Amino acid sequence: MSISESVNVNVYIVHCRFVAESELENKPEGTFLLRDSAQPDYIFSVSFRRYARTLHARIEVNTGLGVDARARLFSFDASDPQRFAAPTVPALLAHYKESANCMFFEPLLTVPLHRREAFTLSDLTRAVIATRVTEYDSIAALPIPSRLKEFLRRYHYRCPLAERFFPLT
Repeated sequence: MSISESVNVNVYIVHCRFVAESELENKPEGTFLLRDSAQPDYIFSVSFRRYARTLHARIEVNTGLGVDARARLFSFDASDPQRFAAPTVPALLAHYKESANCMFFEPLLTVPLHRREAFTLSDLTRAVIATRVTEYDSIAALPIPSRLKEFLRRYHYRCPLAERFFPLT
């Protein structure tokens, strides 16, 4: 799934990990949402409820033997050929909807938490352009305003750090 296709997935929610945990708090086992990954090497992560707590899993991409986009496979562990891999993120999510397909350490994704807000025009624009650009370096050659180029090159993940204060006694 390309980034621009992901905006059409109703379960996709652009939130950071901490917001995802808040959204999933007290939800039933198997409730999940798809979110931006906190790590720049990954596009998406899944946050889900399992074992009475919220867990997170990166969605990894295995490009196979070539750079052909058709060879891309998505999985929760691209380094292990025994793990299930799918040609699209929605197909990956659908596979893990069945508890029979999930080992104890894999996500069980039975109840999607749907997004409640539309994407901003900035997010939609970034998704469409990012789908057509293969490397960050090629953004500089695009015939678009400099300010938009800066926006596209900026890492999109923004999440405030959680702060805790402890008494000094």
